[in-house]
Amino acid sequence: MNKLHSFASASIIVFGLVSPAANAARLSTALQVELQTAMLSYNDSILSEGEYHYLDTKTDTMRVIYPANAHPFIVMLGDNYFVCSEFIDENGYSITADYLVIPIEGQYTVVQMIIDDRESLTQAMKKAGR
Repeated sequence: MNKLHSFASASIIVFGLVSPAANAARLSTALQVELQTAMLSYNDSILSEGEYHYLDTKTDTMRVIYPANAHPFIVMLGDNYFVCSEFIDENGYSITADYLVIPIEGQYTVVQMIIDDRESLTQAMKKAGR
């Protein structure tokens, strides 16, 4: 991880921990750090020279987006955690990314990344009574 990304990552985590809206469920600071770190590590593993390439299933086109910021809150859905962030496209338009993070063998791991579909997470939360 380069120094700039390390600094940005640490800043995001610290902001998330001090923000009163960081988490409605009042997760421990240690858990919040673990979940955010899992997301940041996942992003590092999927980026190619700072870019994320994916098939946009809404437009059936290939897209390239760039990490912009992580939101300072974590959403619980049942026993699952969703960590949220934003990417931007080449025109500067914001695109949401929601990461499903679960414990696997004692370590929090991203198992799904949902790009530009906040509505699905919102609907799932409504169905769960949240």
